[in-house]
Amino acid sequence: MMDNDKRHSLLEKLSRGIAYSVPVIALVVAGTGAYGVYSDVAKTDGYYMLASAEGEAEAEAEAEAEAEAEAEQ
Repeated sequence: MMDNDKRHSLLEKLSRGIAYSVPVIALVVAGTGAYGVYSDVAKTDGYYMLASAEGEAEAEAEAEAEAEAEAEQ
């Protein structure tokens, strides 16, 4: 069994490590969250262009499928 002093020393070291690491982790999480919100708010033109191109491709595919279906009738 461990001495009570040794146990107390280990618990003290553990609590000190947690006390130092929690604020750092909180800052990293807050920074990441702020970046995520900012990136959603400040969208670039390229993003819209990609979404537009995807919509056009889907519309073309639907029109082509409808044309083939009518041709078979």
